[in-house]
Amino acid sequence: MSATPLRPARAAPALILAAALAAAAIVILIAAPAQRWLAIAAIAGAVAVGVFAADRLAGAGRAAQRAMGHIVEQADRLTRGEALSNADPVAIDAVASLEKVGERVKQMVEARAHILATERDLDRARRMYRSILPLASVAIHGAIRVAGQCNPAAETGGDWWTYRKLSGGRMLVAVGDATGHGVYSAMIGCAAHGAVEALSNVGEDQLTPLSVVTAINAAIRIPGADRAAMSVFAALFDPARGVVDFANASHMFPFVAGTDESGAIKSVGAMGGQQLPVDDNDDSEIQAAGIRAGSHRLTPGDAIVLFTDGLVERRDKQGREFGYRRLQQALQGGKLGSGDTGIAGLRDGVMAKVDAFASGVAADDDVTLVICSLDRA
Repeated sequence: MSATPLRPARAAPALILAAALAAAAIVILIAAPAQRWLAIAAIAGAVAVGVFAADRLAGAGRAAQRAMGHIVEQADRLTRGEALSNADPVAIDAVASLEKVGERVKQMVEARAHILATERDLDRARRMYRSILPLASVAIHGAIRVAGQCNPAAETGGDWWTYRKLSGGRMLVAVGDATGHGVYSAMIGCAAHGAVEALSNVGEDQLTPLSVVTAINAAIRIPGADRAAMSVFAALFDPARGVVDFANASHMFPFVAGTDESGAIKSVGAMGGQQLPVDDNDDSEIQAAGIRAGSHRLTPGDAIVLFTDGLVERRDKQGREFGYRRLQQALQGGKLGSGDTGIAGLRDGVMAKVDAFASGVAADDDVTLVICSLDRA
């Protein structure tokens, strides 16, 4: 036997009356004596409303059922992506509301598609940026060992570094820092890295520190775009000559760490050497402060420590910067042992001290550290 459907004309007054009676009963139980008269009045009012609603809805029951059926049909059309119809005049307002809902859903679907497309583009940018950074493994070329690490503050960043192994045991190392961090800075970093790559394909005789910085300067000067600002330090290690030639474009100078025979770091100071001015007439950002070129004498066992400003400007909970002095102290407490683990351990130890200083405070700029060492004979 099928169940008899509950008619709206009968159900609505009953529900109204039942709700009012229940609410009034609760008030009678918990209310103060003076308020119980209000509950009794509410009961009387609910009875009157129920009688009035029953009289009104009895005649409109079939029209209300028809309108509700029309609304359900339109909602079903909406879920199938079909156009809505206002065939039933009683349901015009309800169908209009459904149309607004449908338009809002359409906007949300389009927004979601845009978000997904943006996420795909960001993922491509992230993978491209990550691909230009060397692996964490130690690079070895003759007597030169290099270990670096770059931690971007976002998914992508403006810091980058690279190296090229050249004939005669020489090695070129470059570190760059585009202003800011994020996708735009990463694009500038990729352009700079591409300039080094293109120059190396021309011939290693073109890979001088000065030519590298000059090529990067040309690569990031994109017509019509914002003027890109980047600092770069390029160094060419030549163990046979016992020197490192460099070109510096607005970057901080690296530290030089001297070691004893056991590899323990005994002294840390800024790189010296004669610095020669080079072309101050260029109007681009990278040369606004001028490119400086020079050379520094290397002693077997020395380590050249390159870094970006994000490392020394890393802040703790009190807003204090890590600074140059703490970096100097972190290096002096380290040891540059033999083999791959020695230079990698020094790099990891310094980075760990920077993170410990920050005490969980997220970095607001990219942090890069590159250590280059000259083996003892």
